[in-house]
Amino acid sequence: MSEYTAKDGTDELCTAALRMRRGIEHLDRDPLCARAFRVMNAAMHDQRARQVMIHTKADRPNDDEHAWRPFQMAFILLNLEGLTDAESPDRELADVLWFPTGGGKTEAYLGLIALTLSLRRLRGRPGAGGGVGVLMRYTLRLLTLQQFERASTLICALEKWRRAELPTAAPISIGLWLGQGATPNDVKTAAAVLRRSSGELGETDEGNPRQLLRCPWCGADLPAKCYDADTRRDVLVVRCSDELCEFRSGLPVHLVDSDVYRERPSLVIGTVDKFAMLPWQKNAGRLFSVDGEFDTPDLVIQDELHLISGPLGTLVGLYETAVDLLATGAARPKLVASTATIRRAAAQVHAVFDRTASQFPPPGIDATDSFFAVDSEPHERGTRRYVGVMAPNASAATLMIRTYAALLQAGAAIRDDEVKDAYWTLLGYFNSLRVLGAAFIQAIDDVRDRIMVVARQTGAEPRLVVEPRELTSRKKSTEIPIELDALATSYPDPASPDMVLATNMISVGVDVDRLGLMVVMGQPQTTAEYIQATSRVGRRHPGLVVTLYNAARSRDLSHYESFTSYHRALYRQVEATGATPFAPRALDRGLHGVLTAIARHTVPGAEADSAAEVPARASQLDAVRDAILARARSVAPESEASVSAALDDLSEAWEYAAADSAIRKYAGWRDPRGALLVPAGGNPWEADEPSLVDAFPVGDPPWPTLTSLRNVDRESALYLARARRRNSGQ
Repeated sequence: MSEYTAKDGTDELCTAALRMRRGIEHLDRDPLCARAFRVMNAAMHDQRARQVMIHTKADRPNDDEHAWRPFQMAFILLNLEGLTDAESPDRELADVLWFPTGGGKTEAYLGLIALTLSLRRLRGRPGAGGGVGVLMRYTLRLLTLQQFERASTLICALEKWRRAELPTAAPISIGLWLGQGATPNDVKTAAAVLRRSSGELGETDEGNPRQLLRCPWCGADLPAKCYDADTRRDVLVVRCSDELCEFRSGLPVHLVDSDVYRERPSLVIGTVDKFAMLPWQKNAGRLFSVDGEFDTPDLVIQDELHLISGPLGTLVGLYETAVDLLATGAARPKLVASTATIRRAAAQVHAVFDRTASQFPPPGIDATDSFFAVDSEPHERGTRRYVGVMAPNASAATLMIRTYAALLQAGAAIRDDEVKDAYWTLLGYFNSLRVLGAAFIQAIDDVRDRIMVVARQTGAEPRLVVEPRELTSRKKSTEIPIELDALATSYPDPASPDMVLATNMISVGVDVDRLGLMVVMGQPQTTAEYIQATSRVGRRHPGLVVTLYNAARSRDLSHYESFTSYHRALYRQVEATGATPFAPRALDRGLHGVLTAIARHTVPGAEADSAAEVPARASQLDAVRDAILARARSVAPESEASVSAALDDLSEAWEYAAADSAIRKYAGWRDPRGALLVPAGGNPWEADEPSLVDAFPVGDPPWPTLTSLRNVDRESALYLARARRRNSGQ
């Protein structure tokens, strides 16, 4: 290490230590902040005790003491001043919690959430401290639902404190803000789905409001009858089935979009692509308190930062222009992000969030010792052992069948039930649904037959395995909570699964610490995905990861040949990520959506669907244009001219359409006539409507506009041109 690199490392360590000291001093100066800090500790203790109680199926929380890990408390102290003092220079930083998967990052920012929400009420902010205080964003629906369950327990603990200590303050609640494929948009739809389910999760393509299977406070079952969708009062109430539970009259959770907009939950958990609805939904601005009834959000949390990259990261960064502007009140909200696998984090944070990134823990001068985490010796703490298997003379299917059979039968031979539980469920990871589909059939038939062979060879009783479970995008949102519940079921419970087949859906957010056995079918596309996927096992007990390589594929063969060196420096192989929010094609697809979102939610009188002409006629588009241009100038100065020209064209088209009375509404969901926006990707009312490829860049209204930030890659049609036969005389 060079002298300059070492000096930079020690400077970062000193800066982090100084910020932690300032956080402690802030607690001494601000009594309300100190009280909120104590509330945070008590609520997090209750949350952990309740989680353990539910996991162990105990009758009541035990009296065990639960402690912070040093890096968790350090991260809270590091952010304390910037979070609680709007004038602190730390407020502008994006603090990136960079820690290995399974290390406890979630608890660190749950602590920040508890501190934020309790302090808003102790300070008596506008509206008794109500409104959305924290926005928590994820990229995957599975990850979102998992963290929703954990955060709900914390919110219950905070609401219990609020009822006892500050009964006049605004209630503390949590809201789930997802697409309609996951949760309903309104109570009427929720009631219809619950009726069709007849008490169980039935077959439906619509989102199901039953996202909690158990009470997050006491662990009691929450069947469909506990979900009361009152269409008359237009509200969905989730009541605990236990008459002795603190929340028997209603849990502080909101699962329907209309409830989320009306109640403005203290903590809103959603997916990043949901923010594409900002130009479409008049009530979306209420989450940012644009009406001034409450304070704007104090904290924004972006989990799994490494997933905000590529096309998704590019459009998230562009729409972040609107999100950041709407969320800024007296000051910008504090931004916290977390990841375990990323490279060039500083450049990515600047591109997406227009902030300076600060990594925690700082790298220091020794990669194996950050003070908060030290590489342990294998005999001290086993984590995961990787085994590579390749059979040049056998097919990939044969290799998989024999490996599955051997591991499943070996797991059944373990005598200790606690150890057996870790290796009872085999988690199979696949790079595509096509390969997984073939493996599913083989697991039902061939694996069972092979287990018989293995059992005869060892003289043991053959293990009886049932049909594998599945965690993929083919599963409906109504089924995901059931699959996660089954995955967490421990042996010797008969419901504990033998095999679970999954794709990259489980790469992030599946925090089931009982898992210890995984088989990876083929080398994943990226090292980051490989690390994230295999980190699902080996959390409580040492994990075993068996990677099966296909000898017919050169990439798999290369990874097999360099298996040892590759795995010795696994994190060094993580690929760089990037986002270019103001690139030309990104502007074509999203700039008009951002312009509409900001204008609709900041121009007075422009929120209603029938007020689409107001921003143009009130000559307010220049201010919106300047705000977007300032963002582009900061993030990508080289794009300023192209952004300015595009904004001029859009503003002119909007103003001309308003002057000609050609627009009477924002959304043209079913009828494009008089609409400013229509869904991109083809409209059902016109058979010859251009595809998503041909819709951009937009011209005169109606503008084809994204309703999701996914699946936005440009597609190219490929035609096979056959050579014409020439005449013999030519």
